[in-house]
Amino acid sequence: MQDAAERREERDFHTPDAHGAAGEPIKPAAQARQGIGSGRVLTVLGVGLALVIVGFAVTYMGAV
Repeated sequence: MQDAAERREERDFHTPDAHGAAGEPIKPAAQARQGIGSGRVLTVLGVGLALVIVGFAVTYMGAV
């Protein structure tokens, strides 16, 4: 479940700033390339990185 700030960020990111001649959304280049780093994504990345480090440490200790 997303909190209110996360929903607002996502809504603002997905709403276009203007529309082109054919009706396609137009965004500045920097905004078109960037993604949203929500708390869940950062948590998954952090936990995954920690597990990889622990895995390497366990493997190293088993080999020594």
